[in-house]
Amino acid sequence: MPRLSVLEKKGEKLVLLLEDVNPALANSIRRALIAEVPTLAVDEVIVAENTSVLWDEMIAHRLALIPLKMDDKTYDALLDCYERGEDCSVVFSLDEEAVERARTVLSGRLRFEGIEGIAAPAEAFYVEPVSKNIPILKLAKGQRISLTAIARMGTGRVHAKWQPVSAVGYKYKPVIRILKNPESEEVATKIVETCPRKVFGYKNGSLVIVNQLSCNLCRECAEAFPEYIDVRGDPHTIIMSVEGLGTIPVEKVLLIALDILGKRVDGLVKRIKEEAIKAEARPALGETF
Repeated sequence: MPRLSVLEKKGEKLVLLLEDVNPALANSIRRALIAEVPTLAVDEVIVAENTSVLWDEMIAHRLALIPLKMDDKTYDALLDCYERGEDCSVVFSLDEEAVERARTVLSGRLRFEGIEGIAAPAEAFYVEPVSKNIPILKLAKGQRISLTAIARMGTGRVHAKWQPVSAVGYKYKPVIRILKNPESEEVATKIVETCPRKVFGYKNGSLVIVNQLSCNLCRECAEAFPEYIDVRGDPHTIIMSVEGLGTIPVEKVLLIALDILGKRVDGLVKRIKEEAIKAEARPALGETF
């Protein structure tokens, strides 16, 4: 039975230990995290005025890649609307002018106007850029930008702007064996210094493993000192690192991804059973009525 535990949770970084799994399952989870969890991103920009040096399309592209965060209530409302196939749009406005001197327009200047398609006032929801300090464009003195940005829900399989995570990677859990203790402190020190990840230490006259999970399976130590060290990866125990963007809490992204994956497996099992029943009802090859 596959098991999952959390090794580390720090900010938007989550490190997981997957046991009794295989690389195919780990990769399915990775792909679901990146491409299947719906999130919010600017999808349409209506430019009323743009006297800057940037083309409208370039500004729209920059706006689309600004991560947008929201509270659970807003996310659940937008997700419900998205799953029903309805067009619920989050509207932002931007109206800036460089009057006295050149200035940089930052993401914090985007103003949330409300959600179209949901009968509730804007005050009932919370949506804003993850950071207020993302540069959008620079205006020279006398230049102006006025636009409406419309954000919609989508998934990373359609466009990278809808990815809820910035990176997901995994590795086999390192299995490190000290075959024999070095005869001298000099040899032990060389082994310790050979490892770029500082996995080994030398304590009380013995070579010891002090940080096994930091090993990245580079095998520098095993290749340099094969008579002392053996290193391999366990393909059925996998360490997965997930880095979120701040749009949705990274642990929630994981739960949604696992739920989506589970539903797809259930759907596949159901379809296989249906096809098996149909196959049983068909006459065998060569039979006649």
